[in-house]
Amino acid sequence: MTKFWKIILTVTAILAAVVLGTGWYLSIHWKNILDKELRRFVSQGSDSLYTLAYGKISMNLLTGSVGIQNVALLPDTAVYDRLVREQRAPQVIYNAKMSRVQVSGLKIWRYFMDKQVDAGIFTLSEPEITVVQDLRSRDTTPRRSFYASVNELIHDFRIRQVNLTNTRLSYVHIREDSSRKLARFDNLDVRLRDLRIDSMTEKDLSRVLYAQNFDVTLRQWDFRTPDSLYWLHVNNISYNAVERVAEVESVKLEPRYNRAGFDKQKGTQSDRFEVTFNHIRAEGVRLEDLLQQAIFVKSASVDGGELHAYRNRALPYPPGDKYGGFPNQLLDKLKMPLTIDTLKVQGVNISYSEFNPASGETGKIEFHQAGGTFLHITNQDSLIQQNNHCIADVHAILMRTGKLRARFDFTLNDASGAFGVSGQLTDMDGREMNPATRPLGEVGIRSASIREMDFNLRGNERSCSGTFKLLYSDLKIDFLKDVRNAKGKKRKKGLISFLANVMALHNENPSPGKPVRTARPRFERDPKKSFFNLVWKTIYAGIKETVLTDAASGLM
Repeated sequence: MTKFWKIILTVTAILAAVVLGTGWYLSIHWKNILDKELRRFVSQGSDSLYTLAYGKISMNLLTGSVGIQNVALLPDTAVYDRLVREQRAPQVIYNAKMSRVQVSGLKIWRYFMDKQVDAGIFTLSEPEITVVQDLRSRDTTPRRSFYASVNELIHDFRIRQVNLTNTRLSYVHIREDSSRKLARFDNLDVRLRDLRIDSMTEKDLSRVLYAQNFDVTLRQWDFRTPDSLYWLHVNNISYNAVERVAEVESVKLEPRYNRAGFDKQKGTQSDRFEVTFNHIRAEGVRLEDLLQQAIFVKSASVDGGELHAYRNRALPYPPGDKYGGFPNQLLDKLKMPLTIDTLKVQGVNISYSEFNPASGETGKIEFHQAGGTFLHITNQDSLIQQNNHCIADVHAILMRTGKLRARFDFTLNDASGAFGVSGQLTDMDGREMNPATRPLGEVGIRSASIREMDFNLRGNERSCSGTFKLLYSDLKIDFLKDVRNAKGKKRKKGLISFLANVMALHNENPSPGKPVRTARPRFERDPKKSFFNLVWKTIYAGIKETVLTDAASGLM
């Protein structure tokens, strides 16, 4: 090796040693400064409300990495009480701890020289965050923007990505009447991209929380309803703040008890629900609205699901009545502001089962592949003044073949629960209704060809009336005995069934040589029963008026 190359290698080795040594020295020296700066920044920036505690700090000046173990952000209760007395207390208080904060790509010299934070990635590992929103607090001091507060300590703040992984979030909402509402979320992942705080981004409306993009992912959320009768399971929630899109893989309402256990818990008649909705997507969802516990959605969709309800009629009715419980009345009572401009649903299978103590059997009616479009779902007065109608256009296959379409028109902000419903059922074999009519009415349909059923009804929480038309042929029924045959099915009452078919029923509509019979049914609501019961009873009144002859009153 020539002397020249020996000199070059020697100088290189010396320079490397100097750089490494200087980096090591500055890392130790600046680590001590950073230790003091972090505590000062938190205390001064929060008016001594918060204290920052942490363990070991590791720093590598050459790679721009900083690691901090066991970090905790703790509110000082004494300071908070003082701020409350001075009416300077914020409504939102945070308590956070995490196992580690890791920073990479940090240009450390920029902070110590120019008070600038410029870093690549901030990762907060396994944070546990408690957020308390206390509406009783009052802050009468002039409000300052977050940038104005930060600018006193840091002149420019930029992080290319912030990750919160495996987060546990608890949210406590304290209302002005001191009542509390608690929500907990586990396995929450948050990612902010291009986080920048300066005079320009403060006014940039395209950013959310000063970030160019903001994603939230929650793998699973389990919530027990306040009555302890159900679990609500929500799986794979994601939210993109820039696109304002929220997506949920599935929402499931699961009873905690089987049918017998549920009835024992309730003690009175009540619908027991099993619900699953899949592939839910909502557009136009703003983070700031969610933080204020309001839901405003431009459009939403549900693709697939199940909705099953069961009621035991052997139990007594609950005390009181169900006045004020129609869909539009419940929407008006909802304390949370809610607006969904358009909701589209498809592929939902629905069933309703009911135990009849008189027959000892359970009847069931099914709607397959139900769906529809719901428009103008809102409880906002300003929107209701412009348009006070919530419309639902729905469709389904009734039992196996009946093609059913219906249009519901709910009058919003109406104390009486005013509504309208119109619809049509076509091309159905009436025998398919036997799983419902046999257990619930103890009547079997031997034959019936339903070509078309049309209805147009108006009503409120007291009564319902309208027009009804049923076109059918070959109607024959059987009244059932309590005695069962070898297959366990009830035997028919032969004589009564014969007389009914001959004398009490019109076997077709229109009858030969006669005009189509139409009905004008009216039904007074049982206040202990539901909205859908009122609609069904009014339609049933129209069926009886169409099907029964004048002689039916003497036989049926």
